[in-house]
Amino acid sequence: MNRLIPGLKNCLPKPVRRWLLLNVLKVNAPFVAFTGFASRRFMEDQLLPWVRDRGARILFVGTASYTYHYEKLFASDDGQFTTMDVNPAVSVWGARNHIVGPIQEILRFRPAGTFDCAILNGVFGFGVNDTAEMRRTLEVLHAVLKPDGLLIVGWNNDLHADPDVLGLYEGLFLPFDASPWGHRMTFEPETHVYDFHVKRPVQTPP
Repeated sequence: MNRLIPGLKNCLPKPVRRWLLLNVLKVNAPFVAFTGFASRRFMEDQLLPWVRDRGARILFVGTASYTYHYEKLFASDDGQFTTMDVNPAVSVWGARNHIVGPIQEILRFRPAGTFDCAILNGVFGFGVNDTAEMRRTLEVLHAVLKPDGLLIVGWNNDLHADPDVLGLYEGLFLPFDASPWGHRMTFEPETHVYDFHVKRPVQTPP
């Protein structure tokens, strides 16, 4: 879009900017094979419809040219699907409810207990790489989720150690075995993994 007339991109409606990016600049071309991966098809065909049908208010972290159409699954409810990304340049792919900022600062934008479900896919290992920052991310997601809120983390086992083995969920989340797929979904020979966790109740002193 920056190759177009300077400043024009800020004047055009989002659907027009998307059309130009997809059909003129062909920004999706490098991801054609990627969108056919089993893990990606699972996200679009099974996972998102499942959380939608549960009536969940969803925070989806990370936007790209191959995720913009996810919002269409939630067209009947403007407040059900919220996206967030630290990069302002990808806001064009965000939902109507889109937040620009690092996930670690979500509580600046939404109060505690806002969401029923948070989906953190491809963030660990692709931006949030340090173990301490991963833990911090999970701490704020625990805060922004409602009681019994669902956390779905998509990660790649060739990029970092298993978050469970690292102890990142300890004291914050418990494995959620009640999903249709149990608490972990894998896609061999892909390295992508989806983990399902539920918010652990906040412990109050006696």
